[in-house]
Amino acid sequence: MNPFLNPITALPFLKHFFFDAKRLYKINPKQLEKYRDKMLRSIVKYAYSVPMYHEKYKKAGVRSQDIKGIKDIKKLPFITKKDFVHNYPDKIIPPKYKKEKTYVVSTSGSTGKPVSIFLDFSVYGGGIGASLRSFYTYGLNWRKTRYVNLGNFTSGKADEVVYRAFFSKAKFVYSSQNYITLNAFEPIKEIMKKLDEIKPGAILSYPVTFQNLAYLKNKGYGKNVNPKVLFVSGYLLDDYTRTYVEEAFQCKMYNGYGAAETSSEASVAFECPEKIWHINQDFYHVESVDENMITVDSGKIGHIVVTRLFGKATPLIRYVGLDDWVTICEDYECACGLRTSIFKNGIEGRRSTSIMLADGRIFPAASFAILSVVFNQMKTRKVKQFQIIQNKIDEFDVLLVIDDDLRDSAPTFEELATKIKQIYSEKVGPNVVINVKEVKHIEAPKNKPAPLVISKLSDGERKNIIDNLK
Repeated sequence: MNPFLNPITALPFLKHFFFDAKRLYKINPKQLEKYRDKMLRSIVKYAYSVPMYHEKYKKAGVRSQDIKGIKDIKKLPFITKKDFVHNYPDKIIPPKYKKEKTYVVSTSGSTGKPVSIFLDFSVYGGGIGASLRSFYTYGLNWRKTRYVNLGNFTSGKADEVVYRAFFSKAKFVYSSQNYITLNAFEPIKEIMKKLDEIKPGAILSYPVTFQNLAYLKNKGYGKNVNPKVLFVSGYLLDDYTRTYVEEAFQCKMYNGYGAAETSSEASVAFECPEKIWHINQDFYHVESVDENMITVDSGKIGHIVVTRLFGKATPLIRYVGLDDWVTICEDYECACGLRTSIFKNGIEGRRSTSIMLADGRIFPAASFAILSVVFNQMKTRKVKQFQIIQNKIDEFDVLLVIDDDLRDSAPTFEELATKIKQIYSEKVGPNVVINVKEVKHIEAPKNKPAPLVISKLSDGERKNIIDNLK
């Protein structure tokens, strides 16, 4: 049965739909704390009916009644990717939960074996307020804005599942003319042609996809592609790409952060018009920890830990599997009107893509992708795409794709290469080799955008560096 036609599921959804989006703007910190405490107590109580959680909590000596609110969350053990992999499928939902009403969502497996969990209408419907909050924040009318999700619709991936589980059944709420899905991995000119016919008001996609579309826009393609807002999710957005795309489309780009496991449509955090990354604290509790799994203080960088405060199916409590670096600052009062915890520097990259040097220094991907500094200093837009690869502990390749139409404009490739070598030598030291190479295109994994930063160091090599430090 369509959950929108079932009063048991439809009525709670309507409440979420009409009231949740503006909640963060209306409640004060004390009210928010009380709400979050209530939601955590509820989700922990539910988790006790899930065998995996029940076993871990029992082993840790924690009862559901021990968790009175967010301040008690540190009593709960962390949940890892291995926990989900080893306990899938029967131990990650309650024994009598109706699997036929759930949907299996799988991660890409980019950091190891893919993780699969169960999500359902309680998750997608319960998180609708977080999705609509972005529309409200950017001044978009969800009823009238033609929104294109230009993503990965491979079967079982987050974009495909949320469409099948939610949007395909919500035609009376979201017109099929205003919520449109396109495959981001079709030939880029075909994508631009479709967008030109659609005339979107807002587009969600990957930074590299927008960069390629911006290149075509600058060449005269997509006369009718004039969105008011561009949403970015899933990958790092560097300053150069942001400027390049915003200039081409004459509109703003905003970051969002979510994952398949959390419910990709309900973002964990989003960037406001002031370019501040606000955490959706009424939907998620976010912590960060160091390499020893010790919680770091506000304002210190650490690895993200996420708890989803809504929905059922497979709960997500103190999950450490997202692999991202963040710097959380608490209770930030923003000019946009929100007062929340924030990601001070956005998403700073994945642990698995971080750069490590022989002296033990570690650079998250965002702090190492500094080519925008060079391009802005040299006032050039001739680079269509770039990638940084750490081949060895002391050798890097910087790959550049040059716009042929701008090839003869200043600066020359040699001048660019010299400046890039200079700025990276200052960052990593003179004993590291920096190779700057022009390439025709940058290879990307199947059905995934090309990453901005790649490190080919193995876990063993990283451990050896740490062990050999004096």
